Formats: sequence, C-alpha cells, structure tokens
Amino acid sequence: MRLLIYNFILLLKRFRTSSILNILGLAIAFATFFVIIIQSYYDINFDRNFKKADDIYLVSAYSDKGGLVKIYPHNIGHVVVQFPEIKNFCCIKRDPYADYSVFDMEDAFSGGKHKFKAKVTYISESFIDMFTPEIIAGDVHQMFTDDRKAMLPESVTRKFFGNENPVGQVFYYHEQTTPLTVVAVYKDFPENCSLKNEIYFAHLIENDPNQYMLTIYIEISPDDKNQMLNKIRSVEQRDKVNFLIKNMELIALPDVHFKFPVEGQISRTTTWSLLAIGILLMIIAYINFINFSISMAPSRLKNFNIRRIFGEHPLFLKFSIAMETVFISIIALLLSLLFVNFLNNGVIKEFFQADLSPANNTGLLLAFASGAVVMGFLVGMYPAFYSTHFKPAIALSGSFTTSSGAKILKNTLIVIQFAAAIFLITTAGFIKIQHSYMQTQTGNWGEESKKGNIVLIKNILNSSDIRIFESELRKNPDIIDITYSSNLTGDDMLVLTGSLEGNLLNYILWIVDHNFFNFFGVDIIEGRDFREGEQDKLIFNQTFLETNSFVFNNDLFNKFVEVRGLGNPIMAETVGISKDFNFQPLREPIKPIAFIEKQWRYGYMYVKVISENSNNALAYIDNTWQKFSDKPIDIVFLDKWFNSIYDEENNLAKLISIFGLITMIVSIMGVYGLILFNAKSKRKTIALHKVHGASIMEVILMLNRGFLIQFAVAYIIAVPVA
Repeated sequence: MRLLIYNFILLLKRFRTSSILNILGLAIAFATFFVIIIQSYYDINFDRNFKKADDIYLVSAYSDKGGLVKIYPHNIGHVVVQFPEIKNFCCIKRDPYADYSVFDMEDAFSGGKHKFKAKVTYISESFIDMFTPEIIAGDVHQMFTDDRKAMLPESVTRKFFGNENPVGQVFYYHEQTTPLTVVAVYKDFPENCSLKNEIYFAHLIENDPNQYMLTIYIEISPDDKNQMLNKIRSVEQRDKVNFLIKNMELIALPDVHFKFPVEGQISRTTTWSLLAIGILLMIIAYINFINFSISMAPSRLKNFNIRRIFGEHPLFLKFSIAMETVFISIIALLLSLLFVNFLNNGVIKEFFQADLSPANNTGLLLAFASGAVVMGFLVGMYPAFYSTHFKPAIALSGSFTTSSGAKILKNTLIVIQFAAAIFLITTAGFIKIQHSYMQTQTGNWGEESKKGNIVLIKNILNSSDIRIFESELRKNPDIIDITYSSNLTGDDMLVLTGSLEGNLLNYILWIVDHNFFNFFGVDIIEGRDFREGEQDKLIFNQTFLETNSFVFNNDLFNKFVEVRGLGNPIMAETVGISKDFNFQPLREPIKPIAFIEKQWRYGYMYVKVISENSNNALAYIDNTWQKFSDKPIDIVFLDKWFNSIYDEENNLAKLISIFGLITMIVSIMGVYGLILFNAKSKRKTIALHKVHGASIMEVILMLNRGFLIQFAVAYIIAVPVA
C-alpha cells in the first residue's frame, strides 16, 4: 500500500494541472449526483413509511377528456362493501384552516391563553388500521368514542403544551368554549408522506352516503385490483352514487405523489430527468479521466516499462494504475462533501424538498461512496491495460505515439462530452421558453385575469359575515369590483354527477357568484350570464357540450339537471355556455365543468383594485378584515398565484440550467486540460512553426482545430435531439 501511495503522489506532482482538473471535475460531478440521489430517493420512497403501502389505493377516476382527476366523492362505503376483494377502506377530509387556543394553566384564573394555527384532518375509524400511525402516548381508540377527542402529532403537542404530558389536556377551536381533549399522540410522519402532521378528529362515518368531499382510500391486494375494478364499473346502481364509477381508477399509495403532485412536490418526469442528468454528468467526469489517461500514456509509458524491467509484476503494475483512479475518487468524494454542504446552505436548496445534509443521509452516503470507489477502479482498468500492453523496446526507444484506436476513442468521448452539455443547455432553454409562455398565458381566462390588480383572498369569512365584509370593501373608491368562487385554478376540483332525463352526467362543479364571468372577462358564447339574486342556475363550458352532446341534442337551455353533492339534490336550470378556459394548469387538458350560482360558503374572494392605488386598497382590506376576524388575512395578487402553480416547471428549468452549466464547466475543464497537455507535448512542433513564420493565431488554430470540429459535430447531434 505504501508503494501505491508513493506512486500516486509522484503522479500528482508530475501531472499537477491535469490531476487538479480531474479531481475538481469529479468532485463537482459527485456532489451534483449525490444531491440528485438524495432527492430522488426522497421521491421514490414517498409514502413507503406505511406498512401496508403496497395494498393501499386512492380512489380516483379518468376524466372524459383523458388523464386522471383526483376526485372528492360522496362516501361510497355502502358500495364498496359489496366487493369481497376490498379488505378495508377509510375516508379522509382535510380542513386546511383551523385556529386553536390553549389555556395556560398557571395563568388560568386571569384568562391567559395561547393561540396556535394547526391544520386538521377528519378521518373514519379504519384509518388507524390501514395507515397504522405509531402511537407513542394514550389510547387512539378513545378518539372514536367522541367527536371532541383528538389525536395529535408529537410536534404539535410540544407547540401546544410544551413538555407537559399531552394526554388528557384540552384545547379549544377558535373562540368556542367546548373543550377538545387529547387522547393520543402519534410519532410525526416523515416529510415524504402524503399524510401530514396535523390534528386528527374522528368525524367521518364509513357507511354514511350523505358525507361528501372526501378522499377515499381502499385496501386491496394488487392481484385483485383489476378484477375488482371491472366488477365495480358494472354496478347497476352506479348512477345513484355521486362518483365517476364508470371511469374509476385506483392509484397505488406510493404513486399518488407522482400522479397528483401537490405544492412543493415534483413529478415522476422531473425525478427521472434529474437522475438522467446526474448519470450524464458522472459519465462526462469519467470521460475526462479516460481522456487524460490516454493523453498522459506516452509520457508515462517509459516509467511503466522501466518498472517492469526491474521486476515489477505486470498484474501489480495494472493494479497500481487502476488504484490511482480509486485514490482520485476518494479525494474527489471528500471534496464533494464540502460542495454538498455548500449547496445545502445555498440558494439551490430551495429547489429540493429533501434534506441534503450528508450527516442526515449516512446510508445513501455509504452506498454512494462504495459505488464511487468501485466505479473508479473499473474505469481505471482501461488506462491500466492500455498503458501496459506495449512492448518494452517500443516504450524505451521513445518512438511511441498514441494508437489510432485510442485517438478515435478519445475524440469520440470528447464529442459525447460536448453533445451532453449542449443538450442540457438547449433543453433548459426550451423549458424556459415554455415556462415563460405559461406564466404569460391565463389559459383563456379573460384579459382581466392577466392584470396585476386582482387580489385573491383565501380562507374567507363565514357566510353570515362575508356579504357585510364585501359591502364595507365596496365603500372604498380604490376597489372596483368583487366576486367569489368555491375553487381556485390549480386546486383539486370537486367531481360530481348529475342526471338529465335519465342520462348520467359527469363534470367538475364550480360554485361562483353571479358576476364571476363578467369580473374575469370570460365570454358567454351561447345563452346568457347569471343574474343577481338568482339561485340554482347552471352554465357549462364548451368541453362539457362536446362530451355530453348525445344528451342535449343541441337543445341545452331551459332544461333542469339534477345536481348531487351539495347536500340535498338540486334541480338546476341550464342558462348558458361559457368559452373554454383552463381552470387547472395548462399542463392539464380542459375538462367538462359546470358553474352554478348558489349561496354557499365560498372558498375564495376576488377583489379588483385600481392598480395605481393598490397599496392603499390592500391596507384598507386588511384593516376592514380585522373588524370581522382575529385571524391573519391570507391575501395574494392573482397574477402571482398564477405564476406559483408553475413552480415545478420553474424549478425544473432552473435546475436543468444549473446542472447544464455544471456539465459545461466539467466538460470545459477536461478539454482545457487536454489542450494544455497537448500544448506541452507539442512544444517542439510549435517552435518549428514559429521559426518558419507562423503567427500566434495560426499556432492556436493548429492546436484547437480538432476541438472546434468536435464541438461542431456535437452541436449538430445535440440540438436536434434536444
């Protein structure tokens, strides 16, 4: 080992520049690839923390326009119990906005209390058996004896109660006086999990068909999935269920993260794209090493063969040369950990959801380090065999030149390097163009929605206060108009069923105020718009007509559709057809949608303000809000919201640009090293050219003509592929 280290040190001293470039290039590639592996492992193992992950499926459906839609149906327990293949099922319903108060026991007599925000999830009893949360205190089954008992995550109990024993403690919802009791504490779910660390209440009954807006999971063996789907799609009573049974699909729990990525998560395409980039970068780094080795071979050949003449065994010599790559890999690996720590504390961290710290990914680090060492040894085998297969007499005579085969290999590898870097840079450019297009388009929403003067207010007040709040806002001259809706573009939509003259209709239902279309400038192309004070009127989009034309036979208006899912069935009259617009991101196809005007607890308020006075209008809105609620107002400009729903594309474009730049840098480092090495090895040739009158530019062109040709070939290959 001492001899191996000694020979390696001699290599570093003799070929200092080439060795530094090799190590730096490999370290950058290692750091980038390790970061990508951490994030990919995070995504691929999403929801794998559940013991029954492979047997749990999300109930979903295919839309009539193609593609999956995440649906929130009525409770279908009374339907699924008919199928013996289904082992279990549970219902989940999230309430993202909840404020709680905890009284300070030491200050109870003076009314002291602390206020906290926490999200809530309502569950049915089978949730515990299916998802098996790890209970660390209390009795979770007590939760199902009273809807005022709750299961809290460990992190929330610390926030609510500090270091006190949380079991038996009470807290209060908003300003209510009815106590809520903690009966169990569960260990926090990991970050790469679709279930969040929220307060869980047992408010859902598994066989109650009147409950709706639910996320439903079923437990079934993967082998029974297709058989059960075929049976459930043919149920005669499907038209009685508020659910797209005819298009029903089951999404395996580990796939939900990729099928329906929520804010902050990434799609499967992004994951595989990043992995491909990481692998490409590693290939380029090792190509650099192989090219360096081929170029250095003539200079080292005499030394190798002197060692053979003095009795060094050929196998040991080959092993010694291969181990040089291992030592370079180890140094690069240690240096890459510094780079990873830098990335973890830098701007690039915001593009990743996973914890990038090597200290918190020791398992992956060990596997990656082992792979890097093994790969280094395997890559080192080529220069080891190439540099020792020549006869000693040729090497010692000094007449050796790089073989034609080695030159072809080196030139091919350089072209691959250039092509990979050009491919990534070009791809990043295309993604940037597409992302810019999506940010400047509104999916055929009216021109008004493109302007930065529409304010979106989320988590609005209850129905009894909202109209009073609206009337107060309208008193301000900087506020032009106000409207409401139950959904927001980019949200998961409520898929409901309706019926007309015995025909089942499937569509996404959007509850809006009477002036919604006028507010956003969306055209009504047939029929008429809603009128103020009307109730239970329907306007469909063009796509709905296309998918349900067989029902209406060009006679849409003045017909009454039975709408289910808003409590008791509603007979709503059809009055118009709106122009299609993307109520979901542009990456999704336009789906059938029905707009209904109905007094309801709207989810969102839109306020159109005068752009020049927007700051004054925002201040007025905030001050007015405080008169009605002690909750902080959740407000954002609509154009910023539109941009935020394309964060995944934006992050992917930035990451590919960054990694493409890194790939280019690593490639240039390798090419620069080769040019520098060639210049040194051709000093006599350069001198002769200068003696015969060659200019500096001619010498530079002589040295670099080959690289320019290789770059042109790589460009011709890479751009069409990109």
